[in-house]
Amino acid sequence: MNDLLLKNVVIHDGEQTDILINDGYIKKICAGQDEQTAKKILDGKGYYAFPGFVNAHTHPCQTFAGGKWVDYDYPDTVNKRAKAEKEYYDVHGKMNGVKNCYVQFREAIRRGTTYLRGHIDVGFFGLEEVEDALKAREDFKDVLDVDYVAMPSNGILNMTTDPSITIPQAVKMGVESIGGADPCDRDRDPVRSVELTMRLASETNADIDLHLHEFGEMGKFSFDLIVKNIKKYNLQNRVTISHAWFLANCSDEKYQNIANELNENGIGLITHVPGHVPFPSLKQAKRFNVKYGVGTDNMRSLWGPYGMNDMRERVMLLAYLSDFRKRQDLEMAFDAGTYGSAEVLRITDYGIKENGKADLVVYQAENRAQILLEGNLPYFVIKKGKLVAREGKLEDCVPSYSD
Repeated sequence: MNDLLLKNVVIHDGEQTDILINDGYIKKICAGQDEQTAKKILDGKGYYAFPGFVNAHTHPCQTFAGGKWVDYDYPDTVNKRAKAEKEYYDVHGKMNGVKNCYVQFREAIRRGTTYLRGHIDVGFFGLEEVEDALKAREDFKDVLDVDYVAMPSNGILNMTTDPSITIPQAVKMGVESIGGADPCDRDRDPVRSVELTMRLASETNADIDLHLHEFGEMGKFSFDLIVKNIKKYNLQNRVTISHAWFLANCSDEKYQNIANELNENGIGLITHVPGHVPFPSLKQAKRFNVKYGVGTDNMRSLWGPYGMNDMRERVMLLAYLSDFRKRQDLEMAFDAGTYGSAEVLRITDYGIKENGKADLVVYQAENRAQILLEGNLPYFVIKKGKLVAREGKLEDCVPSYSD
């Protein structure tokens, strides 16, 4: 007998149908399926079903949410925020990474995320945050897919431990990717910074996801170094660039050559849709067939007071700040947080299709534009064929934190 029958939902073709799920995968999609074939039945009531959100960029070990309110002075530049972060840690020490992951994972699930990438800091505390993050991931393995990036938040050359030892250890422990931050602006030795990051990825067989907040020619210089080292170490289709602010307000003429390098080397872009600075254009990326995903970045943390790990809200902000008004544009923004993020993170078997993963979200809405604009919480969230949230409330199968 199959595990779950999701009845009476509308999917991408606009027709009402049933979805039969077995062993975490979609077995059959068609209307009028026999209810006797499943252990559990959920009635979708004619609501809209789509693949679960893919949050392609978070910092799960760091948040003030889930505890008492913290008044914190947020500086106005990236470098000043990095300095303030260090000063906070010098006084207060490391945050409770396990608890913070629990807070963020639970919020992500109830708001419709089924896959999440987390950047785990290895710059200040060595492998301590990695240990916390791996513990939380193991606890949530049945209700959320998570992959991790070992990210030296203040730059790989500014780590308190030896990166050539700490980062390979993080990968050996189970982290999938290596990160970095602003080779020019933060490490101040971009040639050495990028080469070290790429070499370690090659030696450990890890992927790469780099923070690149640098604008204009500085960012383009770092990008050119990244491309050069991708070719040197044969890292094609293994590199992601988060933020990529140097592509904001880029003319099509300049973008064309950059897009060629992005596509030839299989590099994807991720934006967290910052409100204070320009970010890469989704429409421009689409015109040049560039992979483009979305993440929420911080959740009320040392870097900003905003965010509750809500991907629907984030793709709404993408549409809002891009001045999207037509339904097809609104739905393009929505899709950047599902299919777009899944493509950048190279998730296989994604989507509502037979033999695809049974990671689904059901909303009381007629289309994706309405979901984006009206802000309701999901009616159902299904992960690995299991109901994990209903009408914004988590099911008992989702772990809760206890000291």
